[in-house]
Amino acid sequence: MANRLPIIAVIAAVVLFLIYSSVFVVNARQQALVLRFGEIVDVKTEPGIYFKAPFAFFDADSVQLIENRVLRFDLDNIRVQVSGGKFYEVDAFVVYKITDARKFREAVSGDRDAAESRLRTRLDASLRRVYGLRNFEAALSNERASMMTEVRDDLRRDAETLGLNIEDVRIRR
Repeated sequence: MANRLPIIAVIAAVVLFLIYSSVFVVNARQQALVLRFGEIVDVKTEPGIYFKAPFAFFDADSVQLIENRVLRFDLDNIRVQVSGGKFYEVDAFVVYKITDARKFREAVSGDRDAAESRLRTRLDASLRRVYGLRNFEAALSNERASMMTEVRDDLRRDAETLGLNIEDVRIRR
């Protein structure tokens, strides 16, 4: 009996390790991509406890967690030229959500910074275009809301290719 105790302890440790490495938790603010050898096998969007093949250290199955909440990024000091030829500094922000985790992983490897970098470039161009068609007074009038809607709609097309949904675009200054 005394000889079996170390063997039973080793077997129990191995079983616990396998269970620990095959369980993952998705909370309400996350989505999870189950990757097998780097390929997307499954997308979990509902919170809960899920199982995968245990050996993530062999890259057999791994889990990438992706935000499932409304996110925001700011773009500061954009220099735009209005139709009168004057230049202005504009600060804007974008509110977005990752709606398609699979597309998001395929487009930018699940990297929020890379996605925001792409959106930043497109937002800069869109703001320049929208402001360039109007004079400065338009940005301070009732037309401002329609300008932001135009920028948002322009960004949505590009964001959809990244698996994102643009909720809102606003000018802070």
